[in-house]
Amino acid sequence: MVIRKLLVVDDDPGIRRLMQTMLERVGYDVVCAASAEEAAPLMAEIPFDLVITDVLMPGRDGILFIADIRRRYLAVRIIAASGGGIVGPDAYLQTASSIGADAVLTKPFSLLQLQRAIDRAARED
Repeated sequence: MVIRKLLVVDDDPGIRRLMQTMLERVGYDVVCAASAEEAAPLMAEIPFDLVITDVLMPGRDGILFIADIRRRYLAVRIIAASGGGIVGPDAYLQTASSIGADAVLTKPFSLLQLQRAIDRAARED
């Protein structure tokens, strides 16, 4: 699958800006949202190839958002990202994988790690 149009969902504005800048520099078309609630109507309007979502966000968390994407948009690829929480990032990312994330990233990550996750997510099984 060719990935061109990305949606980045993260409650941290600095992370959103950094990811948008990094991804646009390497040629992706990037739209950002601050929450799953903000991202949902964008998903209905724009045919994204890939969603990169934080797992731990206020309001509707990334796990529920990933489950919703899997139900509604079967072709959309998903990368889950987490910097941790009470139990650490591995538990959250394992849950995200089990419900449909195509790749996972532990924050902080480099552009190279992000590109590798995009490449993994783009692989069709």
